[in-house]
Amino acid sequence: MSLLVIALAPLVGICLAIFGAGGGMLTVPLLTHGVGLPLKSAIAASLWIVMAVSMIALIRQRAWKQVQPKLLAYFMAGGVIGSWVGAHAGLAVSDTVQGVMFALLVWFVAWWMSRQGPVDRALQNQSQPCRCLLTMVVGAALGMVTGVLGVGGGFLIVPALIWLGVSDFKVAVSHSLILIVINAAVAASTYLGRVELAWQPMFWITALAASGCLVGGAMMSRVTSARLQQMFRLLLLLVGAIMLYDAI
Repeated sequence: MSLLVIALAPLVGICLAIFGAGGGMLTVPLLTHGVGLPLKSAIAASLWIVMAVSMIALIRQRAWKQVQPKLLAYFMAGGVIGSWVGAHAGLAVSDTVQGVMFALLVWFVAWWMSRQGPVDRALQNQSQPCRCLLTMVVGAALGMVTGVLGVGGGFLIVPALIWLGVSDFKVAVSHSLILIVINAAVAASTYLGRVELAWQPMFWITALAASGCLVGGAMMSRVTSARLQQMFRLLLLLVGAIMLYDAI
């Protein structure tokens, strides 16, 4: 691996720990440009890396202590179905279409979040009824994103959870980490045996990203939710521009 890959790999863990998102957005370019993998192989490898690093982040943050079980269960059920369908679609869709879809989606989410007020307040919605069918549909749609693009989908899951009723950004991140692990596991299993994986680079990138989780976890406790949202929107705008440039 190049020194650039070694230097940037910890950012995968930092992004997952702080935002509950962003791991795959860095991992796929690292594997294609830094390691030299074909896009399909990079997407499949990214799913395994993001799943492992997200698991480390959620264990460190004890994310399960903050979840709303009913909301999480319906979102997870939809995500499992969507991830399986999306992985099959990802094997068939062209690289150009994948890149353009990614850029348009993240720009839309950045715009949507810019119109929302800050959510730096206590969780107030635990007694509200679960919009269960809608939650499952949203979960399925975002699971498809995981399968098609090889990312955990947290860049969409976090704002979706806030829209569905998780009114604290950091709590939404905890939900997102759990959902990323499940969705990525389903999609990665679907890709397994259909594309070639480079296990050695995957191992080292996972190890370096795991070290970044520790740094990101420490940073998260010192930054307000409003500040996290601002950083999250800037990250989405940057990633969208890079993905669109690569696609065209």
